[in-house]
Amino acid sequence: MTTGAIPGSPEQLSDEWLTAALRESGVLRRARVAAHTMQLAETQGAAAVVARLQLEYDPPEPGAPASLVAKFASPYDPIRALMQVVGGYAREVEFYRCFGADPGIPVPRCYHAELDTATGVFVLLLEDLSACRIADHTAPSVEDTELAVRHLAPFHAKWWNHPRLRDLPFLRYPGGPGDQAFLALGRAALAAALPAVTERFGAIFPATLRILAERIIASPDLTAVARTQVVEDGVTLVHGDFHPGQLFFPSEAGGRFAVFDWQTVNAGNGGDDLARIIASGLTTEQREASEMRLIELYHALLLDHGVTGYGIDACREGFRRGLLMNAMMNVVAAPNIDPDLADSAGVTMTEISDILFGRAAAAIEAHHILDDLPA
Repeated sequence: MTTGAIPGSPEQLSDEWLTAALRESGVLRRARVAAHTMQLAETQGAAAVVARLQLEYDPPEPGAPASLVAKFASPYDPIRALMQVVGGYAREVEFYRCFGADPGIPVPRCYHAELDTATGVFVLLLEDLSACRIADHTAPSVEDTELAVRHLAPFHAKWWNHPRLRDLPFLRYPGGPGDQAFLALGRAALAAALPAVTERFGAIFPATLRILAERIIASPDLTAVARTQVVEDGVTLVHGDFHPGQLFFPSEAGGRFAVFDWQTVNAGNGGDDLARIIASGLTTEQREASEMRLIELYHALLLDHGVTGYGIDACREGFRRGLLMNAMMNVVAAPNIDPDLADSAGVTMTEISDILFGRAAAAIEAHHILDDLPA
């Protein structure tokens, strides 16, 4: 690790620290960072601060990145506290350390990953993919979603029932150490979020999601049973929040497909990722028209890439369980949305409600998920 304190914000970066970090990763051999400029990304995520750096070297060195992206913990206290409790920042750092070289799905190259576990302060130095395009949640594309599914299935197939998933504690293998405690934490977070969401969104919060949350909170065994079924069907490496806002797409300026924001990575149900990209990444009308085709495409690609013993019916059930997780995640996240971030993105609370809740509720209703939960 580099010496000295971990920079906790873009303003705390120094040329000396950048030099040490890039030398440690082997990117620099003799050169040093002589100067850098910083610009905050136009679109900031909900859980972190992202800045683009332009670097100058002395002497110039072939292969040294002219620019890179630096990522830091959110300055918004509720988000930082939540991410510290659930270990989100730690998981992303560990993902790049353990899987960044060959995860089985395109990701930004990681030049440096460092975390202070006591404070939650972390920094990632990542490949600059600013030539890429990030999808628009308010105007989603079926073509983007299909491209994501075509990358998702080979990724899941690569890690399907892989023994390495049991060896990495930060992944929370189903039924493994810490899994039950994390599930209990999730139910507690849902119980705390529900009244806050009801107050914040009022009448535009769907009754379907309120009932869903109440039943999950009242039935502690539900999530544990779902995790047991995952072990029977097949465990894989799961991004955990696989929606269009976490994906890069090719653009007219170039770029490539890549997946970022690995703070929710875990070992679990591949259907969680599939449901997330379909139910959150498409409007209700788009989902109704394309859902079955995309599920069948995902399943066929799993088989093409070596997965066995996983039928289409099990895949559909995994997707249904994923719809439940998708809805839970949205309810838990909603109270922590930074209002300033939403305003800067030009998104109204009604639009946020439709993206977070309307699409999720429509999918829950279409698949009769409430029928599976004790009243």
